[in-house]
Amino acid sequence: MAVVALAPLPGAPLYAGSHRAIEQQALADVQLFARAGVDALLLENSHDLPYLKARLPPEAVRLITRIARRARQCFAGLMGIQLLEAANETALLVAAEADLDFVRVEGYVFAHVGGAGLIEGCAGRLLRLRREWHVEHVRLLADLKKKHCAHALTGDLDIVDELKQAEFFLVDGVIVTGSRTTEPPRLTDLYRVRRHAHVPVWIGSGLTARNLHRYYDRADGFIVGSTFRVGGDFFARPDPARVQDFVQQWRVCAGIADHNRGRVRT
Repeated sequence: MAVVALAPLPGAPLYAGSHRAIEQQALADVQLFARAGVDALLLENSHDLPYLKARLPPEAVRLITRIARRARQCFAGLMGIQLLEAANETALLVAAEADLDFVRVEGYVFAHVGGAGLIEGCAGRLLRLRREWHVEHVRLLADLKKKHCAHALTGDLDIVDELKQAEFFLVDGVIVTGSRTTEPPRLTDLYRVRRHAHVPVWIGSGLTARNLHRYYDRADGFIVGSTFRVGGDFFARPDPARVQDFVQQWRVCAGIADHNRGRVRT
């Protein structure tokens, strides 16, 4: 899954003043990833730095919704959205309006401190809204021990405790990351989550074409952002060569996994 990193939106400090330019850039990225054979996309307001807590300007939400609708029209694979920081209800609303498949959720259970402040658990409210809006098909994928955040508030709970609570609160899938963007998760964390999980487990940071082989069989899906950009830089534009390199390595890993599964069956 590739992250479509939206340029700074209306209201953000780095907003450049053109709705059209933001939309055109996002749709060009969607088309680039589609041509490369990426099978899923995540729309994200990555560059709205510094992030607001759970609230985006209405003008920005309208633009995101329009982009999501147009992206949905030209991409047939799975498509979801994350809105930073922890604007989970708004993300669910956009997903409902644009017929997206999932929302990446921050702070699904318990609480943590993010860059914008205290983020509280949202599972109860989010699931009730999903039912009220009749969009139960929109899956909720929850980050465990969210990256770029402080988790001292739940220092007595480890990542498996958070997994079990998320499952108890009806999550559809979970995401494991490193501590920061570009850092892969610890293999010990990933192993323990995968061992105990009854829902799909995704890796949400740090994957590259060089380390994919170490992680391929340890997760059900992969979210790739910085690796697909020029020089692996979070702020850079997508690099078609890096995208192709990763997709090719993914196909190699998939082929090896299929071969091994066939050998086991025989």
